[in-house]
Amino acid sequence: MPTLNYLSLLILSSVLLTACSKQVQNEALSNDSRATQITQEGVPGGVATQVEEINAVVSAINYATSSVTLEDAQGHQRDFKASSEMIDLQRLKVGDKVNATVVLEQMIYLRDTATASTDSAADILATTPANAKPGMLVAESVEIIAVVKAIDTTQQTATLEFGDGTRKTVKVRPDVQLKTEHLNRQVMIRLSSALAIRVQPE
Repeated sequence: MPTLNYLSLLILSSVLLTACSKQVQNEALSNDSRATQITQEGVPGGVATQVEEINAVVSAINYATSSVTLEDAQGHQRDFKASSEMIDLQRLKVGDKVNATVVLEQMIYLRDTATASTDSAADILATTPANAKPGMLVAESVEIIAVVKAIDTTQQTATLEFGDGTRKTVKVRPDVQLKTEHLNRQVMIRLSSALAIRVQPE
């Protein structure tokens, strides 16, 4: 129901979903980024994906917290949290030149009344050849559920209520017709992030 731009605000404010750890160092690294949006005319929601390609050097590794600090050519540093399954972290070393890919995917849809309440996020899969340089992947996914509490056909807005009781009024795409049947329907907001780190050959 809300526009995809609103998802960007959600993903920035959500401490549950981020490739970077909750450490002090969290500067923006120089990167090449691209974004795509997929929507279907007349259908609320859609999918937005942002991909960042980062060339950096490993400046620190904290094995106790499974975090990696990357530094770009300008000296900006950013911490990334690795998952416990990333055993390749032990093969990464300070000074390695790496290419990191950060993917943020934001999907939103109006749940059909007949849909079961056990929707789950799609799996994010990746494999690394046994003899390859470390090619590590960490993926996270979280779902946020909101309920449509009000619509304004004049302003083309919908008011959503989240689980903590807070309400947000958001713009709805002009091609989506607001209907009274949308009231009290659930809006599913699925946020996924993935981080892949590959060591550049010397």
